[in-house]
Amino acid sequence: MDVTKTQNNQSNTNTDINADINTNTNTNTDMNANINTDINTNTNTNMSIKTKKEKERVAGLDLVRTIAALFVICVHFFLNCGYYYVPMEGMTMFVMTCTRWLFMTCVPLFILLTGYFKINKKLEITHYKSLIPILVAYFVISILKIFASNQLYGTVYSFGDAMRNLFNYQMAWYVGMYVALMLMAPFFNVMWHALTLKQKKWLIISLVFITNLYPIVRYVAPSYWQMLYPLTYYFIGAYIREQQPKIKKWIGGIILLLIVVAEAAGSYIYSKHVFFKWDFLGGVDNGYNTFTVVICAVILFLCFYDVKIKNRFINRLLEAISGVSLEIYLFAGIFDAYIYYYAKRYIEEGEAFFKFFIPLVLLSFIGALVASLIYQKLYQLIIGGIKDLIMRKKEKIQK
Repeated sequence: MDVTKTQNNQSNTNTDINADINTNTNTNTDMNANINTDINTNTNTNMSIKTKKEKERVAGLDLVRTIAALFVICVHFFLNCGYYYVPMEGMTMFVMTCTRWLFMTCVPLFILLTGYFKINKKLEITHYKSLIPILVAYFVISILKIFASNQLYGTVYSFGDAMRNLFNYQMAWYVGMYVALMLMAPFFNVMWHALTLKQKKWLIISLVFITNLYPIVRYVAPSYWQMLYPLTYYFIGAYIREQQPKIKKWIGGIILLLIVVAEAAGSYIYSKHVFFKWDFLGGVDNGYNTFTVVICAVILFLCFYDVKIKNRFINRLLEAISGVSLEIYLFAGIFDAYIYYYAKRYIEEGEAFFKFFIPLVLLSFIGALVASLIYQKLYQLIIGGIKDLIMRKKEKIQK
């Protein structure tokens, strides 16, 4: 499956709309943001350090990131099963459309997490160096995907095509967006911290008006600044970090259900019994900037970010998934390509795929997770070996 950006199926090429990704663990990947950065490490033993980190870690944030990573795979399902080429008719397609809109919160959830963790980052070399493992993962896994695609489908990427797609981030569009956002984050943060609470609220309201309203209110809201929608999510995440708002989860769940049903109904009416139309609430990046998607993403975030989980096994599982969410995003395209290539031999496209939704999504997710954990381990071993080699050379020079 292609992990490049999904676009209008009437005029553009279909690609993945994966999300990306940003975690709250202390791994070598920058997207695995560490919520324990400020923990006092002046302890006597390694065990006490580990205990301190476990106490400080917020399981709810790992849960949010895990949900977002899983939703990425779910979005892949609709792209690969032929959903977008089936007429919008019948109850099965309606339910699929409801879930499709729910899963579209994957990218917004990741950017909300980015704002939550990065809002205090300063203009320091360590901040920019943290982009290195992200870019390494992008290039390594994307090259694997190129080889896999050529092996599975024939020559999909020539050498020139591969180079162009790699260096313009078409193999994983989110990585390009995220890197650019991180380059500017320290400057955004200076502005944010210079504002009063009232000014911060007005900043978010203004961003919502210029980036999120146009797909719904096309005669009042401007369309020019829609591509700035990542800033809206970034600053909402920062606001949540500072103010720690709470909502009644059952009320949030009801609102969420009503919105996705309304979105699905609107898609049905707008499509007029033909294929799904991408321009319905999809002004930019297939609808990530749409106001209804913003509301759903924020509700999901608020419902889970403060959840406390006492089960140690579940906490460690969520932490492990959270720590490789970038790699899951990148590897998922490879596993999707093979899974759906063979699944389509036995399952008719479209509605027939929906009954296999859970096993297909889980198969891709677990495969991407295992591959990601292996990659992470190899990366750590290689980086550790390089650091040891450098240290030995320095010691020899000093002697």
